[in-house]
Amino acid sequence: MPHPDADFTTTASSSSPAACAVLLGASNLTLAWPRLISLVCRSFSTPVDVYTAHGMGRSYMLERTGFATGKLPGILRCGVWDALPAISDAVTTHALVTDLGNDLLYGCQASDVIDAAEESVQRLRTWNPRCRIVMTRPPTAAVHSLGRMRFLMFRSMLFPFSRLTLECIQQKTQELDDGICRIAEQFSAHTVLPDRKWYGLDPIHVRRRSQRRAFTEILAPWDTQVCAAPSSAQTLPSRPTAALRWVLGAERQTHQPSSESPGVSVFAY
Repeated sequence: MPHPDADFTTTASSSSPAACAVLLGASNLTLAWPRLISLVCRSFSTPVDVYTAHGMGRSYMLERTGFATGKLPGILRCGVWDALPAISDAVTTHALVTDLGNDLLYGCQASDVIDAAEESVQRLRTWNPRCRIVMTRPPTAAVHSLGRMRFLMFRSMLFPFSRLTLECIQQKTQELDDGICRIAEQFSAHTVLPDRKWYGLDPIHVRRRSQRRAFTEILAPWDTQVCAAPSSAQTLPSRPTAALRWVLGAERQTHQPSSESPGVSVFAY
């Protein structure tokens, strides 16, 4: 069954890319985007197409999630999976699967989130068996260091309808971490354990000042040839707009690629 945004998602890239990067996640990708896309561009000496599904409050499992007035389809439900098969087998492929813990705070069971993580990695492996996949583990150290008052403050700010207790989220986070490690071993993926120093008072979002260092370490297992930093004159893609989204309940569609710059095209879902 085609995904809802399958009919208007893809236009051929004009850059004849020799590499493809797939970025799946939520708010950490959104908040770090300017620094992240710079690192992705530096990771390849050839033109690259970036296929991404991310957004504030993004879920892998649920039908629609988001913050404020905007909603996005769940990552497993979005059109990125229809777009990937059109990529040539000759293209070198890399993928990042991150921000899996959001669904725990929406009340999903750890076992269901682990299933969603496995489904994501299995789809990537089926799409391209040679894809170099990196999975980030949840920030267990940051979560286990939380005090009760700080936990309640951030739960009310970020997930106001959640009634999860600190003890429950700590247990679920550990279960998710164990599950991600099993999946990585099963599908020959790489894992990266977040450094506690990447986080401040907020236990789930990498601090702005740590974003470049964090994503440099996260993308290191791609084992690509890191190029010189882009010159100040080079224009990098702006934050992408997803092919399908809802704003104040109204459906909005955006043709892809969402943004293009010399050497990189970004397709967002």
